[in-house]
Amino acid sequence: LKRIRVCGPRYWPQVIDFGPEDDPIGCQSLLSRAMHKVFGLTSSKASDTITDIHSGSSSITVDQLVGTFSSDPSLIAFAQLCCDPSWCNRSDVDFKEFCLQVLFECVSKDRPALLQVYLSLYTKVESMVDQITTGAIVCGDSLSISGFKLALTYIEALMTGKLSAPKGEIIQSTFVGSLRKQVEELLNCSQELKDDFHKYLKLGKWPDGESQDKRSILLSWFLQWFEVPPSSAISTAIDRVKPKPTVSSSVPLLRLSFPRTHLSVISEIDRCFK
Repeated sequence: LKRIRVCGPRYWPQVIDFGPEDDPIGCQSLLSRAMHKVFGLTSSKASDTITDIHSGSSSITVDQLVGTFSSDPSLIAFAQLCCDPSWCNRSDVDFKEFCLQVLFECVSKDRPALLQVYLSLYTKVESMVDQITTGAIVCGDSLSISGFKLALTYIEALMTGKLSAPKGEIIQSTFVGSLRKQVEELLNCSQELKDDFHKYLKLGKWPDGESQDKRSILLSWFLQWFEVPPSSAISTAIDRVKPKPTVSSSVPLLRLSFPRTHLSVISEIDRCFK
């Protein structure tokens, strides 16, 4: 057996090579089997993934297992958190399962720094969702989405080979894709946001009135994420590229004027000024 490849909609893609250079003592194989038993990555067992498993007279917990394969203090501390009773009582099963999968990846690849990368990206998206659903806006948080998108763009450049990394991709490509999809769904789910965007395009004004803070932060995310230029620059470009009678759309010319702006937003700008 030289290689095992895990694929499918349920689990992150995983390739385990059993060559002497990559895994001379079969560490990844042992870790994969043991962690799968301890973590119980099926949905039916997600609620009790921290339960000890018994083999003869011995028992294994997550922190013990991680400590066997890694001496990194951050991974061990996070594994201990996963064994804490308060963690077991959490109701967000998806987040618990996510953390355990990340822990397995960090340990199996011997890359403890990945833990902070995964958690930072995940919690950023969760924070955005919470702010929109609860209305509890974090002051100044709109500025961080540009850095968040920059991080995703950098990671994707490594994945596609535009940039090189000594150890290959930083994090799972499916995880990055899911984050991007969640953000874009969040920014495309509201007719209210579309109305505020049209007002910004035509008048250069920000939302006012009811739910002003929430609507303003959502619009700022939209503008930054899709790289929308200032309303004054858009108005100038529209005046220059207004469709002639023989041309039904200004989208191609607007696309040339704003090459970094998302195509769907270019189309929305064209519809707004018709």
